[in-house]
Amino acid sequence: MRILFLRRCEKAVILPERKDVHAMELRHVLGNTWVAEANTALLPVYKITEKDIVLIDTGYAKLDRSGLTAMIEDNGFHLRGVICSHAHFDHSGNVRYLQQRCGARAAAHIIEAGISVNPDAYRANYVALTYGKSRQLFLEECFTADVIIGPEDDHLDMAGARFGILQLPGHSAGHIGIVTPDGAAYLGDCLIDHDQIAAAKLPTSMFIARDLESKQRLHELDAPAYIVAHKQVLTDRAAFDALIDENIAFIHAKERELLDDLTDGMTFSDWIAAFCRREDIRTHNELKFSVVERNFSNFAAWLTDSGRIAIQREFCAKRYYRA
Repeated sequence: MRILFLRRCEKAVILPERKDVHAMELRHVLGNTWVAEANTALLPVYKITEKDIVLIDTGYAKLDRSGLTAMIEDNGFHLRGVICSHAHFDHSGNVRYLQQRCGARAAAHIIEAGISVNPDAYRANYVALTYGKSRQLFLEECFTADVIIGPEDDHLDMAGARFGILQLPGHSAGHIGIVTPDGAAYLGDCLIDHDQIAAAKLPTSMFIARDLESKQRLHELDAPAYIVAHKQVLTDRAAFDALIDENIAFIHAKERELLDDLTDGMTFSDWIAAFCRREDIRTHNELKFSVVERNFSNFAAWLTDSGRIAIQREFCAKRYYRA
């Protein structure tokens, strides 16, 4: 179904026909489930028939569009549908393009669908940016979902196939995982792999308490294969459980580091500056800094909610203290 009250985005810019580009490599997972190797993520591909496919997530607009188009066209695939795990630009960047180029129907969780409808709403994921900058950067990432996934839904029927829905909020408000008809569980960004953990300055998590709950619940998930968007396929149960625990431990390690960075009475600017000095974060890129600021703010909110820090307000400035 379509939510009628959502305003459509401005008209998409359709890129010219590709010239000589390399198609994304397809890797077999199991049964009819494959993954396409995007630049930074794995994009699950489910083959309904030899030529009819459903794609899960779509990668970056700028980095992945040509390779994704080549993968579809070089294989003679008919893209019947797209399922979105969440509305971050490295996952939903090509949804509208594929709707228009391929006639594919797109499904998204109701929260993520609302965020995706135009750049002003999309700014909810990047609140440190101005509205003008959000419109400049994210017009291509906006789309109107054809099918809405509700917060209680546990499955989705698309193109004659039934996909399981895993409600995994936390990384984003309406983040979901998707289980293919073969039973392969795509976890989106609920988990990241070991290399991503080693490289990350802070986890990207909107609601950290819920994110931790979602991660912990993955211990109860039984699947023949687990697809981690960035960027791993696991079939060994012990390795999967270990990765869950490593992701949870990473959040708690960063919790301790942020508390160590805090001197009582710091403003938010003082505190994030101390964190960035220790982590040697020197970016002048507005988008990259907005991600750092957002992630840090989410940690500060979680530490406040959990009673680890207290806030005092002086002339509308927040000052943070260890509780």
